[in-house]
Amino acid sequence: MGLEMLSSMFGGLGTGSLSVPNRSNEPPEQLYATQLSQLQEMGFFDTQENIRALIATSGNVHAAVERLLGNSGGQ
Repeated sequence: MGLEMLSSMFGGLGTGSLSVPNRSNEPPEQLYATQLSQLQEMGFFDTQENIRALIATSGNVHAAVERLLGNSGGQ
């Protein structure tokens, strides 16, 4: 039971991308609340950009940081 919860919290470990279990009911701000606060503590204050990065990385904070750093100088 606990493993399923962890797996769902971490985006199913990258599997089953076609099916989105129960997570679709929650807005991204709520779904990724913990990750958003972590990003803000690291100095990433653009909430919408943070949400886009977290959605693209299934909530992986480390990958989101890399994505945000990569996007910051490219535009």
